[in-house]
Amino acid sequence: MSHPRVEEVSDSDVDMSDPSEGDIDDFVESDIMRRVNDSKKPQPQRQQQPPPSRPPPPMSQGSAAFPQIQMRTTTDEKAYKSYQCLYPVYFDATRTRAEGRRVPRSLAVANPLAIDIVQACAQLRLQTVLEAGKLHPKDWANPGRVKVNLRGDSQQAVAKNKHHLYILVAKHLRANPTTDDSPALRMRVGGAPPPPQAEPGKPWPRPAVPRGWKMGELLPYYSPAMTGGGVSENFLKDMMKEMQQAGGAGGMPDMASLLAAAGAGGGAGSGSGAGGAGGGRGKKDKKGKGK
Repeated sequence: MSHPRVEEVSDSDVDMSDPSEGDIDDFVESDIMRRVNDSKKPQPQRQQQPPPSRPPPPMSQGSAAFPQIQMRTTTDEKAYKSYQCLYPVYFDATRTRAEGRRVPRSLAVANPLAIDIVQACAQLRLQTVLEAGKLHPKDWANPGRVKVNLRGDSQQAVAKNKHHLYILVAKHLRANPTTDDSPALRMRVGGAPPPPQAEPGKPWPRPAVPRGWKMGELLPYYSPAMTGGGVSENFLKDMMKEMQQAGGAGGMPDMASLLAAAGAGGGAGSGSGAGGAGGGRGKKDKKGKGK
């Protein structure tokens, strides 16, 4: 009898593509299928990853709480195109499945941050890339996309598939909740201004949340929702482009709708003012005629 094998299927990683997934609330870790090696078939040679061209730079303030995170610096996105994407919204307890959450509500957390996701993947000894300027279209205020290589050495792999990875990361986030003193809020990102100095006893500033919008209370200092936030001009342009393409899905109204509403409000105000002025003149005319 032949042994069952798990075939890996390549996931396309389009920036704005975020297909919905089935409910995995009933997912049990013991149900994970493990790969069975077939001795009759020759194993394909794995392409060796080139070593880092230079050691990772030392982290800025707040890094004492983090062990050294080994991440490669590269400008070639093709090198990690096949990596699995993780966004903070996948673990956000305030979101529904339709709004981007990918883990059961019992494992979701408040205020998940991309830097903490990187830390979780580093503890799993997975090759990790942080794209600080990337935004999920349903969570524009919480920047950062983490890409993880799940196709490394299968014999030593801790995460068997992406659903298992979601659960492992969620457990790390629950064990290390985000607070006002979390170093991830102040972790400096290339292309962004320096983070504000930590003041003992002073809480982390909260963003001003417009009515009808969803965002976390604790956001990194370079978040577009924070005063003076943003990574660079190109980052802001990319953010606006993603928001326009997203059409305001998931807690963010469409830009066209906002502009239309603003125009309608201004028009109504002008019409009301004009009508009031006309009514005043009519009363004066009648009063004059009576005389």
